[in-house]
Amino acid sequence: MAATPKTGVVMFLGLRSGTVFQKPIYNADVLNTYCRIDSGSGTPGATGGSDFCTFPEDVKIIDAMLVTGTVDTLNLRLMIDYAPTPYIINWASYVNTLPTRSPLNIGISAGRRISFQQIA
Repeated sequence: MAATPKTGVVMFLGLRSGTVFQKPIYNADVLNTYCRIDSGSGTPGATGGSDFCTFPEDVKIIDAMLVTGTVDTLNLRLMIDYAPTPYIINWASYVNTLPTRSPLNIGISAGRRISFQQIA
């Protein structure tokens, strides 16, 4: 099918500082590739940003807000240091207009490379 790129935001909570970090992401809707994650511009695109982010303190993922309409991918697999984890975020369950999104509570140690692989 024809890929339909979409954007979103993943929110992280710093466990030491209490700071909420909002990281915009870009899903190219291409199976087994990584989402682009904002590295400071605020709007990652097909070529902007990075395929991972890190934090100087322990964090936990507390929410994901994603724009609906992907065709080739339905889920995001959380990857830590490019290794798969058991955590999968279903695109439809975290649509940005859905007020009843389930809270997320996924802890990640400081300095780890956090990325999201686009999967079916």
